[in-house]
Amino acid sequence: MCNFIQREYGCGHHRYIASRWCELYSITHKRCPPEVTHFECVDNLCGDCNAKNQPPVPWEDLIKRHRKHYAISV
Repeated sequence: MCNFIQREYGCGHHRYIASRWCELYSITHKRCPPEVTHFECVDNLCGDCNAKNQPPVPWEDLIKRHRKHYAISV
């Protein structure tokens, strides 16, 4: 059985983080059912919510991005 840490963030989201992979996982790379061995509660935002709260890059409109144009032949 793989050991996991359940971490609950201040935004209400929670994640399961592997603290130890079992030998079967190291061979097959198939996850076992999670066995939570430790619980953490942190005040920080999770990565998804933290990325949404970042201010936009001020020079974003100056970046020329390549756009794919699809030609339709008749």
